[in-house]
Amino acid sequence: MKSVVLFEDEGFVDLLPLLFWRSLFELQIGRKVILDRIAQRLGMSIAGVWTRDWIAKVAAQRCGAPANYPLSAPAVLVNGRWLFDGPVKFPTPPCVGVVEGGGIAYIVCDKALAANLTPRDLLDKAHRDLTLHDVRREPASGRLLRYPWEVVRDLPDLLHGDWDPADAGAESKIDKHTALGPKDLIHVGERTLVHPTAIIDAAEGPLFIGDDVVIGPYSILEGPLYLGPGSIVHPHSRLHGGNAIGPVCKVAGEMHGCVLHGYTNKQHNGFLGHAYVGSWVNFGAGSNNSDLKNTYGHIRVPINGVEVDSEMTFFGAIIGDHAKVGINASIPTGAVIGMGASIAATRMLPKYVPSFAWVTDKSVSPGDPLRALDVASAVMVRRNIDMTDEEVELFLDLGQRVQQYEARSH
Repeated sequence: MKSVVLFEDEGFVDLLPLLFWRSLFELQIGRKVILDRIAQRLGMSIAGVWTRDWIAKVAAQRCGAPANYPLSAPAVLVNGRWLFDGPVKFPTPPCVGVVEGGGIAYIVCDKALAANLTPRDLLDKAHRDLTLHDVRREPASGRLLRYPWEVVRDLPDLLHGDWDPADAGAESKIDKHTALGPKDLIHVGERTLVHPTAIIDAAEGPLFIGDDVVIGPYSILEGPLYLGPGSIVHPHSRLHGGNAIGPVCKVAGEMHGCVLHGYTNKQHNGFLGHAYVGSWVNFGAGSNNSDLKNTYGHIRVPINGVEVDSEMTFFGAIIGDHAKVGINASIPTGAVIGMGASIAATRMLPKYVPSFAWVTDKSVSPGDPLRALDVASAVMVRRNIDMTDEEVELFLDLGQRVQQYEARSH
């Protein structure tokens, strides 16, 4: 039986700053992170991951799989950016599966090809193309993820697709007047508390509400929605359709079409729309973002120093892990806020905020990664989570990594 190893390629740079603190395989797509999503669709366990050297130790811990180990044939290398609907029947080796447009979805390795490939080869397009030049090509279904806003754009469809009819059912007590729409599109997990004045509306799609969730009075939750275990929805919140939140997030106010990785807090009034947000982010009271231009035109997003047309009318922001957005902050349409950035401004923010930057109404100043590490550690301890030694090592290394990949000329 073939072993499956997930790999990163050079496309990871277009998913920064979300991939400074995580490997590609930990990125949330719909209800699941990429590693779990691919494993489910293939019906196969993941034997290992190939990733950047500087994040490999952390990736191995979080993915529960060896990182950057040599291949043993027969093996299939699967691109972590490959979005597809299973099942997949891999061809005989050696073979490269190619999606429309020419991107590599997978590499089926025989003994010779397995011995000739390394993780660094797959991160270097020129070297990879040379190594695979004579290998047979076969068409592959699906596409490769390129930018974070593609997840936001497709989130309603992804959440619909993630729903399994077997998910339906309430494992905790909910008031008969709380659930609206098709009851077979609602899942409520164990030990979850839903206030009887809250509304869970499945008219536009399924709602998967995890275990140990608290939903406060007069909240309105519209499907499609994923609300991860241990999350809290504060009173009078309005979650429009198309949100994927948690685990262990605290949310309030109004949200529409957002991905929030775990342990992020938006627990005050304010609007967050069509945004992709990392983990351990905090939004201060009264902070808001814009997700629509006054011209109703396409939104351009600064990616690695170049403004890219998202071809979307609605898109809010990309916000890196451990960023802190202060009270009354106004986030412009199509903004990028880097990892560990600290916002203490009440005016409209710049469209691009570098990682670890310190932002006030007067200036954007380079921040101190060591100070950000102290803050991050303190925040995590409050949730009874200690950084591993490998995570501390990664954090200390990120000061030079963000300078390597981020444009500082904004």
